[in-house]
Amino acid sequence: MKIASATLMVASVTVAQASVDPVRVDPSTGSYVDSHGRTRIFHGMNVVYKEGPWIAPTNTAFDTTDSLDSETMANMQKWGFNVVRLGVMWPGVEPSLGEFNQTYLGAISDLTTSFAEYGVYTIADLHQDVGSRRFCGEGFPEHYVDTMFADPTSKINSYDAFPSPTSIVLQKDEDGMPNQKDCLKNEFAQYYITAQAGALWRELYTPGTPLNSGFSKFWGAVAATLGNAPHLLAYELLNEPSGICLDGSASCVKATGLPFSNDVERNLLTPMYRSAAKAIRDAGGKQTIMYEATTLPKVGAEVFPGPVLEDDDQQALAYHIYCAPGDGKNIVAATACNVLQNAYYETYFPWLDKYKTAGFLSEFGAIQGDASLSSGRKELDHLNNLLAQADLKLQGWAYWQMKKFHDITTANSDESLYSDDGELWVDKLKALSRTYAQATAGPITKMEFNPDGAVFQLDFTLTVTSAPTEIYLNEDYHYPNGHKVTVTPEGCFDITSPMRNYIHLNVLPESSCTNEEISVSIIPEATVLV
Repeated sequence: MKIASATLMVASVTVAQASVDPVRVDPSTGSYVDSHGRTRIFHGMNVVYKEGPWIAPTNTAFDTTDSLDSETMANMQKWGFNVVRLGVMWPGVEPSLGEFNQTYLGAISDLTTSFAEYGVYTIADLHQDVGSRRFCGEGFPEHYVDTMFADPTSKINSYDAFPSPTSIVLQKDEDGMPNQKDCLKNEFAQYYITAQAGALWRELYTPGTPLNSGFSKFWGAVAATLGNAPHLLAYELLNEPSGICLDGSASCVKATGLPFSNDVERNLLTPMYRSAAKAIRDAGGKQTIMYEATTLPKVGAEVFPGPVLEDDDQQALAYHIYCAPGDGKNIVAATACNVLQNAYYETYFPWLDKYKTAGFLSEFGAIQGDASLSSGRKELDHLNNLLAQADLKLQGWAYWQMKKFHDITTANSDESLYSDDGELWVDKLKALSRTYAQATAGPITKMEFNPDGAVFQLDFTLTVTSAPTEIYLNEDYHYPNGHKVTVTPEGCFDITSPMRNYIHLNVLPESSCTNEEISVSIIPEATVLV
């Protein structure tokens, strides 16, 4: 078989209008496909602003802390990030009971349009962490929580006060809320293991309660605003639902170790998710609906008993894979991280394969990622291992998170792409800004990137001739001396570079390669292909 090769060196281009074709799930394969029928893969960032005004500054100059300005978006395109998981915050949408803030919703809609100008799709994420400021977190409108506390018959008042039954000590501010600086002294996940926080979650899961009904109404209002914009990839129903302490202090003592059943998913999450999905569909939202299980990997049980939305063909499992904070600090922590990652793989990937359901790794990382430190190198190793698994399973992902955005419930203050002094974490970004096919003109059989040698391999069946295969590569980080693109068989494509860091394989009009198996490799110029 003959080989066609080309070495592309192109001038730097700051930004180019990118394609944001509508993307849907192919229910027969669980792949994301666009209007041309190309397989789409998404690499991106989380952007979640956890305090009022519940949206990051947009009409502002670039900064490394919280701006969502044009330079930030251009950087996303330059670094190959084509999706953002955007926190659409319930307190911003419903600041008072039953009243929806159209100004906030309009600002969110405008922001998604701005991202689209740089080829970035949006996942609309109802984000929360421990639910309420009363519990050192955020996510649910406080007026719902206030109403629960004002009701003497509410279970939240029959349990010992937060943060019981933990031994954590928190000072309170003048408004009666826990002091936020005190909150940040502890790993925020500990606040889930508290009785009153569990009562809040039980209220959310109970059909007919104001919080449960409000959850569906929230999604109806969001879908009515965001509609079916081509750049809206999905609605993600709820970040990290809790299955802990739902029956008060007695159940808190059981909240250790890995779960051995999917009872919470079956009995509590599934009905709530179906109700919210109906609200989205009734409001005209046709995009993919993503749903998440409780956060820990399962042992001996499926993540859900089956696809949650039954015969709805536009659904996907969202999932998170984390190690403990500081997983690179010593050999014990590093080994535990490897074990935990494998447990997550065994929870999610067999389920996705069994049900041919789309998946998306919507959170991971939150690492320091400094290769000059031994711990940082280990963290990067864990990150690269995870991203290799995502490539193997053809899964899209969104790193936690792009900037700090005043994160009040962080597990790692160095989670951002930028350090406290405003320096870019280059080692971390280099690991995330990896070579991959954003759009492939047919089903993918293999996609693999070796970050050590920057060797990329893509194999697919050519079925689409109306649009190119689009490959991202970071020339500065991985190919500083140039790169070589090799395609077999020859005579199928014209290889172009519409802008720096992007390669297009355009099917030649005279090509007879339709339904052929195509193999694409990219190597640095200094590497010899054997």
